[in-house]
Formats: sequence, structure tokens, C-alpha cells
Amino acid sequence: RRRRQRRRRRWFVMLDAAKLCGTAPLDLAAHPAHFVALSFYKMMGFPTGVGALLVRRDAAAALRRVYFGGGAVDSLIADDASYVVLR
Repeated sequence: RRRRQRRRRRWFVMLDAAKLCGTAPLDLAAHPAHFVALSFYKMMGFPTGVGALLVRRDAAAALRRVYFGGGAVDSLIADDASYVVLR
């Protein structure tokens, strides 16, 4: 329980370097961050909608999935109003 409380109090730094990477080199030693977002479109001019999220090893556990979405319905028929609830 204490470990969980400590984890909640931890702060993370996210650097949005999308525009910077297109005009200057990114120096993560000078600007340390737990997460860095990049846009390939702004770096190379193509393709749109593609990028990357750089994650520092010590911050990767923060991205662990806390819950599982879905799984509440076992089956569904699109043209019918019936469904089977998963129990």
C-alpha cells in the first residue's frame, strides 16, 4: 500500500518536442524528461499522423495498464438488438 501511495505522488515530465525536432537537434541530456513526444511529419514533412513517444526506462512502469477496457459483452449481433453479457 505504501508503494502505491508513493507512486501516486511521483511527478513525471513530458516534453513535446514535435516542433523542436524539425528545426534543431534534440539533446535529452540537456533537457531530461520521462516522456518525449515526436512528430515525424514535422521532422520530415511526411507522413501525417505518425510520431513516437520516447519513454525513459525508469518511467515505463507508469504506462502500465491499470484496467482492461472491454470484455463486458461476450457476443453482439449488429443487425439485432440482442447481446450476451459476459459473467
